[in-house]
Amino acid sequence: MKIFFPPAIRVMILLALGVQLLVTSAAAEEGDPLLPPGGARRVVLFEAYELAAALNAWDRVVGISRYALDNDFMHRLVPQLRDLPTPGSGFDANVEALHALKPDLVVTWSRKPEGLEFLRRQGFPVLSIYPETLEELRRDLLRLGAALGREERAREVAALMDRHFEAIRQRVAPLAARKAPRAVWVWSKPTQISGRRGVVADLMRLSGGRNLGEDLDCLNQEVSMETLTALDPEVVLIWGSASYSPQDLLSDPKWQTTQAVKNRRIYKPSRASTWSPRVVALAWWLAGCFYPEDISEAEVFEASHRFYRECFGIPFEEGR
Repeated sequence: MKIFFPPAIRVMILLALGVQLLVTSAAAEEGDPLLPPGGARRVVLFEAYELAAALNAWDRVVGISRYALDNDFMHRLVPQLRDLPTPGSGFDANVEALHALKPDLVVTWSRKPEGLEFLRRQGFPVLSIYPETLEELRRDLLRLGAALGREERAREVAALMDRHFEAIRQRVAPLAARKAPRAVWVWSKPTQISGRRGVVADLMRLSGGRNLGEDLDCLNQEVSMETLTALDPEVVLIWGSASYSPQDLLSDPKWQTTQAVKNRRIYKPSRASTWSPRVVALAWWLAGCFYPEDISEAEVFEASHRFYRECFGIPFEEGR
């Protein structure tokens, strides 16, 4: 005689017998790995370590990218960072070291599909991210929260970011209505500017700037110096990891005809990832750069400090 149990009872019986059930989440996307109830418990982070820290999920991390060790902010968040194994990175994973860690999830980037497929062929469950917009960053935060068993915390962080972004929109709307400053964001070279796509482009729009690369359908593109001087930016923003400084552009003869140099409005933020909730502080900083007469450094600092306390549990120190 066969005995039939309702689905919920069958699940309880399987759990009692120690059978590991694989589940997915509403935040998961097609291709995301199936994970046990409560999420992965042995995670290697080749990317998204700042997101994981905001999710209070560091107790599940058994390995990190070697590049995380160069991140001063991560050392503030995770004092024991150097004690964690570093089985390579998303560029050059050490398969033997990865197998030794026995991860049930590897988080990496999706820019190189061949790297993802290599890890999957080795038997590793892989969650890949590559946010190119603020909306995709929010989505990946929720995906990571689901994968790490921190869905509620992920929703809290996403809501906190949303509130700050809305506060910035409200703050700059009347200022931008009068006159949005013409701006360029320059990358590793002063002639490499942001296009209309990417997290930085989203942040510039959000913070009330007029991105002079808006006509370029790309993340960034190199342009001639003649094009830059013709665009005549009023504000120049330098990528935080660039090897040159505002003073380099202020003293460069090729830049002297631009309004940004004439009015000394060339700025460079602290080095920070745009794949992190820290984009909130970057958005406040941009608003202050675009409207320094209306949005003071003190206002930017206080807003960023409140966000850091709620998101990361540490004070905001950049710029001081």
